[in-house]
Amino acid sequence: MGRAYGRVSRHKLREELLRRCHLHIFVTPRGKESLHEYYVSTLTYMIGICRCASAGVKYLESKVERIVEETDKGSVVSCTNGMLISCRLVTAASGAASGRFLNYERGGPEICVQTAYGIEVNVELCPYDSQAMVFMDYRDYLGGGEDGPPSFLYVMPMSSTQVFFEETCLAARPLLSFQKLKERLHARLRKMNVKITELLEEEWSYIPVGVAIPDTTQQHLGFGAAASMVHPATGYSVVRSLSEAPSYAAAIASALRAKPGNQLVRVPDISAKAAALQAWNALWPKERKRQRAFFMFGLELILQLDVHGIRMFFSTFFQLPEWLWKGFLAANLSSAELLWFALMTFMVAPNDLRYRLVRHLMMDSSGSNLIRMYTSL
Repeated sequence: MGRAYGRVSRHKLREELLRRCHLHIFVTPRGKESLHEYYVSTLTYMIGICRCASAGVKYLESKVERIVEETDKGSVVSCTNGMLISCRLVTAASGAASGRFLNYERGGPEICVQTAYGIEVNVELCPYDSQAMVFMDYRDYLGGGEDGPPSFLYVMPMSSTQVFFEETCLAARPLLSFQKLKERLHARLRKMNVKITELLEEEWSYIPVGVAIPDTTQQHLGFGAAASMVHPATGYSVVRSLSEAPSYAAAIASALRAKPGNQLVRVPDISAKAAALQAWNALWPKERKRQRAFFMFGLELILQLDVHGIRMFFSTFFQLPEWLWKGFLAANLSSAELLWFALMTFMVAPNDLRYRLVRHLMMDSSGSNLIRMYTSL
């Protein structure tokens, strides 16, 4: 990958953020929420708490039951403890689950899911370079193909005998179960003669990808996974959420001002719906929608590939100029640069993949949507 990797202690980071905030708040996973979802949401949540607390933001301990659009001037948040909170704008920003308070565009594809099962273990000897991280090992370790969607292995060695292994299904519809991933991981390790001497930690990851984008005409706002900011083709989201949070907050503040430059006050003649529309347009402008259509095209292609096709795709992907494939993973290529990405991919790809790309563009609904988004400039 040509870059350094480090591992953050989730427990120590959370403790440090709590210490800095001087807040006695304890958050635990709920229901079937995955540990990965929990720690990612807790990380972004606690960073937000630290920054907001220093700015004088108040926190109320309860859960939102429903949100009611009372008038065009604002909404009422109804909490499980009976509390009613009137506000100008509501932003759902506590993960994909908070999307139940929002409306999404209709007619999109069904949700697909990225799942992963990981273990940190002590082993007799790691078969990989202990000084390097393995990004994607897509080898057909069973020798006769896999039953179901393909999966790959992440490897992060802590030493020559302490390693984090994670079996990941990039995307599947329906999802690949944790049990199946666990079986595949242990089968892979047995094939490589990896002998586990101690299990230190287990991790489960469940990330919805390819979710329809929110209806950007609604009065309630969203952010993060609730606003479909997860990269459809990779499952990445934290960096985008953290980097766009300041500009999104500024857009909301600007939308609520009576005139540019005025102080942020409760101005009765500002429509909450109009303010929400401005904020949504800042988060999901046409450029972002074109980019997402491109990523959705890639996601739907990946869903149709078997192990051989996936290996062929990623072999082509990593032959591209570094700025292109890194930009794709980071979701920071413009819609015009993504066209260059597509052209370069087609030039580098073997004929079999070229055929699949053209067929996918012409026959799949994600292809027609991509063309529609790019031609409606």
